[in-house]
Amino acid sequence: MITNFFVGGFVALFLIVFEPFGISQWQTDIKALKLAGFGLVSFIIPVLVSTIIFQIIQKKTIQDNWTVGKEIVVILCILLCIALGNMLYGSLLHIMPFSWKGFLFAFASVILIGIFPVTLHVLRKHNKLLKINLEKAVSVNQHLHPTKIKNEKDERIPEEDPIPNMPDNIVGEIKVIPKLIFIAENEKDKIELIPEQLLYIESADNYSNIVFIENEKIKKQLIRSSLKRIESQLNSDLIVRCHRTFIVNLKNVKNVEGNAAGYKLSFGIENCFVAVSRNYGNSILDKLKTIK
Repeated sequence: MITNFFVGGFVALFLIVFEPFGISQWQTDIKALKLAGFGLVSFIIPVLVSTIIFQIIQKKTIQDNWTVGKEIVVILCILLCIALGNMLYGSLLHIMPFSWKGFLFAFASVILIGIFPVTLHVLRKHNKLLKINLEKAVSVNQHLHPTKIKNEKDERIPEEDPIPNMPDNIVGEIKVIPKLIFIAENEKDKIELIPEQLLYIESADNYSNIVFIENEKIKKQLIRSSLKRIESQLNSDLIVRCHRTFIVNLKNVKNVEGNAAGYKLSFGIENCFVAVSRNYGNSILDKLKTIK
């Protein structure tokens, strides 16, 4: 409402002060009030369009899937509606023909006048989402890298048995680490890893690219399998889908970066990160906060 009121007020003030598009030649009574009507149209129509959109789609869903490109498309549709409204209002005042020519003139006028407030609106929304995502990223990073406060008690750690509080029935047993097994579509080729090795899995058309650590080096191995099929073979709550083209091992995430479009997860390795789409953003951050 505030943004739409600002846009409507800007349109009215611009028309009254500068009288563009031949308005200065228009001789009529209460001219300023009539021109203010175009500002009113520019306020009412976006409110109506927004109300209709929010009735169809939940506001949270719109915010979670927001991008600059989508915002521009929505704004373009709203500008078309404003142009139609201005043409109808202008035809009632007998200063604009009710025709395709009149509509094109109204649309061009709306674009020229609206480009400044629309740009400010997009930048404002972009910066708002950027701030929110940065704050959430900082919160998660604080959990991933907690400040260690040491005092004298902490520094004097008493000596303990090599296997403290270990029940007698499992002392001496070898702990078996379950492996991750990714099986190809031919049911023959497979890749086996221990969970700590896996960084992420990336979709590559009909293949999936497994990215993992071996001998302290990053390695990649292709397997003929869709990401959806790979996902069905996982049984870990911390190895999850984070994007249309990525599955990530949250256990190996070292840092979260936030921007207006969402988040990026890095592994403490240069140029090694994965994107997080808005659909998965909140769930991924919540899971990262559970990692000890």
